Amino acid sequence: MKTRALCLPAFCAALLTGCGTTTSETITAPQIEQYRIVRIAVLPFRVLPPTPGQRRGYAAPSPPADAGDKLAEVFYLKLNAREGLAVVPLQMVRAAMPSIAASVASRSVLRDLGERVDVTAVLEGTIDVYQERKGSAMGLERAEDAATVGFSVRLISVQDNKILWTGDYYERQRPLTEDLSGFLERGARFLTVEQLAHSAVEHVLREFPLGRQIQRMQEMSPSP
Repeated sequence: MKTRALCLPAFCAALLTGCGTTTSETITAPQIEQYRIVRIAVLPFRVLPPTPGQRRGYAAPSPPADAGDKLAEVFYLKLNAREGLAVVPLQMVRAAMPSIAASVASRSVLRDLGERVDVTAVLEGTIDVYQERKGSAMGLERAEDAATVGFSVRLISVQDNKILWTGDYYERQRPLTEDLSGFLERGARFLTVEQLAHSAVEHVLREFPLGRQIQRMQEMSPSP
């Protein structure tokens, strides 16, 4: 299953230029039901190293070092709230594999983690952009001062290292003049990067194939 399919060059272009366009793509492997996954672990996300443009100051700055842990926690909280899906606490994952890399390619490492915390799949990801807004919730001097979030996430089977689901997201929040419905939907305010991350993760997980989202009043994301 594929939603809002966008070609990779367009996605990369959005990251490099910092344009206000929101890009989102999710892909589910057709054989995912064969794996019967009911329990997963979320790994700390890997923060990508600076690009040449970031080093020279003409691209979005590199994400802060703690952005990986913050985004992993958001995914954990929202996935743990789904019915029919068990998610291992982040502390248990870190204790089981204290030196684990956020981008795992080794089948043996995945199997070892799966046995230690009793999961059949792990969610891992990378962060491209995690930029705080420059201004207040009421207004910004420039459109490019809005909070910006960009990340990629993958669900991987610990049994055979197969990628079962992927999600990519990039957004720089747009002002009311460019995105009337979206701006009003978020309370007619400019979000902090943490608030935008919560919104971005929620958007991507609408197409997550495991568990069922519980329809209930969600807690407000952190206030500015």
